[in-house]
Amino acid sequence: MKRILAVFISTLLGIACVRAADSTEKRVKFKFGGRIDAQLFHDSYTSKASNSGIFYYFPLAPEYNAQGQDLHRENSLRFGVANSRLRFTATAADILGGEAAGYVETDFMGSGSNIGVLRLRHAYISLNWERSQLMIGQTNNLSVPEEVFPNTVAHGAGTPLNPQSRIPQIRYSRKLGEIVRLSAAAGFYTGKEGEAQAYGLVPDFALRLSVGDNRTKVSVSGAVKSIRPRNLTEDSIRTHRRVAAFNASIFGLYTFGGGHKLTAFAMWGEDLSTLSMLGGYGPRLRDVERGETDYGYTTTQTIAMWLGFETKIMKGWQPGLLTGWTKNLGSGREIDLAEAEIPDKGIDWYFRLSPRLWYHYKQLSFGLEYMYSLASWGRAFDAHYRPTERYENSQNHRVTLLARFKF
Repeated sequence: MKRILAVFISTLLGIACVRAADSTEKRVKFKFGGRIDAQLFHDSYTSKASNSGIFYYFPLAPEYNAQGQDLHRENSLRFGVANSRLRFTATAADILGGEAAGYVETDFMGSGSNIGVLRLRHAYISLNWERSQLMIGQTNNLSVPEEVFPNTVAHGAGTPLNPQSRIPQIRYSRKLGEIVRLSAAAGFYTGKEGEAQAYGLVPDFALRLSVGDNRTKVSVSGAVKSIRPRNLTEDSIRTHRRVAAFNASIFGLYTFGGGHKLTAFAMWGEDLSTLSMLGGYGPRLRDVERGETDYGYTTTQTIAMWLGFETKIMKGWQPGLLTGWTKNLGSGREIDLAEAEIPDKGIDWYFRLSPRLWYHYKQLSFGLEYMYSLASWGRAFDAHYRPTERYENSQNHRVTLLARFKF
């Protein structure tokens, strides 16, 4: 990690030196910034969480011993700084009739348990004109409502109630009026579904229409992806079977009373796992039972929604609240659960309620948040991935304390 960090810092210093030396190039401007996060958090129940517990999802299903005790009913206390971030921006005027910009952002979240290693969050080029923008590189998936992201203290901005996904993409946006904006993007995933998408030769297509300004806004989005999960069947016969998945969402923002902000989001979709939400896909059960090696696929469906509120009560103080719910709706066709690609297989629904309080003073911010999480896990399912038996609901109480310095 030290070696990677040294290379990163050396690169930034080299850029700064080039900038100082080339004083004749006035149209290129550079900006370096970031933040340092230090957070302490306590959990009362074993939960799904990545990056040494910083990225929280939901409580796990109960697991009982011979005495009937739930082994996941365990307290934990952790401290982390890996969500600290570094960002670099370069802008140049008068490029193709507009302004060009390059943006890079990293954190130290690594991957899985490999914490403390630089991780690329954003890296893109943007060309900005008076009424349009072209963006090429990695940034938030167009299905992610970054304009109304919950300002939570705990990392994750409400995931899995709220989609989280940063992918390489080509995005074009255009203003159709003073308050109307249309955006379209073609993107590519990484990981296992990214490989299935690569061999399927079809990117993820997304479209968003936004109406409003920074105080009041409504946006609707839709996306479709088509992947090819296998190249060969079990008997080494080439297969071109695909699985297509759709999603649709809406989010809104309303600011009133001199600083009170109300936000809301809702999404329905198929195989939302690539957005860090519930869902997946699997072989059609009927094809498998008939002994077809070149079987078709079906997806599971999910609904998610959340409501947020934030205000300012005194100078520097900013209380807020996030509450939401997500539910597995099962599969449209009978699915072979034994071979299904469903991360977190078994969870049926999840509820979260998390009040928070921020205090801001110049570059310093301090946050306190209580998160109540309640999850229902299925013990047995029917052929459409709907629970027929359930475990007792599992619940977790997380308290997060955070100190942040922005620069």
